[in-house]
Amino acid sequence: MLVMRTLCLILQLVAAIAAAVVAVSFRLQELLSPNGTDLDRLVGIAFVIIAGLCAGGVLLWRNGTITNRARAGLSALLVALTVLSGFMPGVVEQQRRAAAEVVRQVDDQRREQAFARELREWTDQVDGNVATLRPLTTEQAWAFIDFVSRAGRYDDGTPPPSERALALLRKALIAGRIDVNAPVQGRRPSDTAPRPLFLQFYKERVEPVRRAIALPAQDWAIMQLLATSGASLSRSDAAPLATDLTRTVVPGAGRFVGLR
Repeated sequence: MLVMRTLCLILQLVAAIAAAVVAVSFRLQELLSPNGTDLDRLVGIAFVIIAGLCAGGVLLWRNGTITNRARAGLSALLVALTVLSGFMPGVVEQQRRAAAEVVRQVDDQRREQAFARELREWTDQVDGNVATLRPLTTEQAWAFIDFVSRAGRYDDGTPPPSERALALLRKALIAGRIDVNAPVQGRRPSDTAPRPLFLQFYKERVEPVRRAIALPAQDWAIMQLLATSGASLSRSDAAPLATDLTRTVVPGAGRFVGLR
């Protein structure tokens, strides 16, 4: 009995050390995780469970009412549970990430469906205005250009929505359904007076990031379309834009470019 008890207690101690090493290794691997507080809590819970199981293993062999065979079986169970406790933080975190990924995919799908509906609505709007020779109002044109800018986030498929939105803008501009020189009042504190639509777009979407490789390629494509559709580039406040139109486009990461 003494040999069995010693062996079981040694196994329990080894299992506790192994479990602690596994838990600590997991936390070190996730040292830069943004969920650091939650991971610390999980590792702390794992250590509490490990300590509790070890205490249970010691008390088990002090209980004289249980047979040696039963104690050996329970001790083996406690050893197994102790080892598994070390993996608990990793398993819980993996399940949390899987659940978060499912939520993210559902949200992405909803956004894509909403965008597809918006694309259909703008297609009908522009096609209708082209067919009836009616121009888009300034408010409609500004909202439409904002939509085309947001379409730059969707570049999957053949043709991708980003290209389809640009083609729709090009169609409206060629048909003369958008007045790029119509005055638009920006919403930023620095927008103290209305500017022509093309210039307001430049001031808001292009000028702040044009020299860094952080300019969305979609926005620069929009800017080029607006500038070549009758924009009053001879204005003094349009001089920076006129200069940028002569610069070289420098590809950046993903959907971004810069101007040099």
